[in-house]
Amino acid sequence: MKTAKIGVLVSGTSRGTNFGAIVDAISHGALHAQVALLVATREEHGAVARARESGIPVLVLPKDAHTTPEAWDHAVADALYHHGVSLVCLAGYARLITGVLLEAFPRRILNVHPSLLPMFGGNGMWGIRVHRAVLEHGCKISGCTVHFCNEHYDMGRIIAQACVPVEDDDTPETLAARVQNQEHRLFPQCIEWVIQDGLRFEGRRVKKK
Repeated sequence: MKTAKIGVLVSGTSRGTNFGAIVDAISHGALHAQVALLVATREEHGAVARARESGIPVLVLPKDAHTTPEAWDHAVADALYHHGVSLVCLAGYARLITGVLLEAFPRRILNVHPSLLPMFGGNGMWGIRVHRAVLEHGCKISGCTVHFCNEHYDMGRIIAQACVPVEDDDTPETLAARVQNQEHRLFPQCIEWVIQDGLRFEGRRVKKK
């Protein structure tokens, strides 16, 4: 089995459960990877604490540390290269990826989103906002999507999706918990497929080999 050094990007101050799921999948042997670097925009992010506990290198780079998003991505790309990263995973990362990072890691940047894209994606659609919108629209099914990143929010090629029912008594929080359970399963699986070169492309469609 191939192994890879991966870098994980997070932003804000969430609990970092998707980062934790990646670390757990590696420790259980389900994901053949090493997290070589965690990049966070704030020290308070839950992933930072988990990374430090696990001995994973951490770079805290505030979002205003550079004057432009491109300069910020240059600094991130340099750090990822320095740590030997070959695959980048966004695990609760709300910033738009610029061409700088996309060119540095072509078809090597993955994101997990808490809805069935292309529904409920785009700028500003992250976290609990997504689940609130799903309920407000009266959807009966929701879920999560793992996709490759491009220069637009949540519009890259879809790798895989997982569905969950929307219950009549759901709140945004209960729906989020149900979707997150699927995120924690699906994201490491998709990372493993990419590491093992298990995907092929037909236009916008991504299929398993």
